[in-house]
Amino acid sequence: MNNKINPITKPNNTELQPDQSFYQEQQLPLSILNDFERAAEETRYEISDNTRRVYRGSFSIFSRYCDNHHLSALPADPRTVIAFLGHQKEIYQARNGQQLSTQTINTRLAAIRFYHIQAQYPSPTEHPLVVRVMRGLMRNQYRSVSDYDQQPIMYDELEMLIQEIDKRSQPLSRIRDKAIIQLGFQGGFRRSELANMKVSHVSFLRDKLKIRLPYSKSNQQGQREWKVLPKAEWLSAYQAVKEWLELTKLTDGHLFRSISRDGKTIRDYQQTSAQTGRGFLRGDDIYQLIKRYCQKAGLDPQYYGAHSLRSGCVTQLHENEKDHLYIMARTGHTDPRSLNHYLKPND
Repeated sequence: MNNKINPITKPNNTELQPDQSFYQEQQLPLSILNDFERAAEETRYEISDNTRRVYRGSFSIFSRYCDNHHLSALPADPRTVIAFLGHQKEIYQARNGQQLSTQTINTRLAAIRFYHIQAQYPSPTEHPLVVRVMRGLMRNQYRSVSDYDQQPIMYDELEMLIQEIDKRSQPLSRIRDKAIIQLGFQGGFRRSELANMKVSHVSFLRDKLKIRLPYSKSNQQGQREWKVLPKAEWLSAYQAVKEWLELTKLTDGHLFRSISRDGKTIRDYQQTSAQTGRGFLRGDDIYQLIKRYCQKAGLDPQYYGAHSLRSGCVTQLHENEKDHLYIMARTGHTDPRSLNHYLKPND
């Protein structure tokens, strides 16, 4: 879908939302074309690649529904969106026999809104009737919806994972995977943060490991953010990360690299842009890595994943009698109420 506006000629009326009344030049000079296109390129960073992928999948579901009923998906009538909500709320998932959660349905609405804004149409999701339907759906206590969240990985589970990692015969894989899992747990990192971490972001101090986060989900404007991880903390990541860097002799680029199939060397590395390149792990790689070790350790991978490290960090620090401000400094949360989603008993 090409939504680029030609800056040289005056856009027609359909390219602006009806409630907008911006001043428009009759004709813009060719001399500003390159400047316009350089600025327009920044929209690729508007949302994360993962969010973009989720929205693409959600909107394709909506598009298929519209195609089946000979309706327009873009732009869409608010009544079409309401009908789609009626269809989605009755779907039962084959995996667990539960209806789609309101969070999943909200994500599909967000995708519809995103694609309408991208195409410069008014979003039907903002219509008062759509808002009322979603408000009622969220308060409906009679739907059979799974309320399950991933179980936290805490000290006991972390030791089980490390025991499985120590069985690896290849030193590179063993040391890298231990560094990923211990760092993910101690710092409460998201998988995307682990995947994007660079060698230059890591500092070894006398009694702590210091990690700089240029960007995160809660810091998307590039403000200064650090995580300080005590070396003396139980199952600290300090030594594991240090051993990984000493073994690989890495001095720049991504911290966690891809390893050859035989486990003897790290793969050739190249970063062609902020999100593309080769030789380094992506968020999905880390997700699968954690799932794999959970399965080997006898932890049902259906109930454990990358989010379990972050949830486990919060829950374990709480059990260690750390206060909310200490935990928020570790995880990067800005609202103490957000911790309630991560803080959960280990079943």
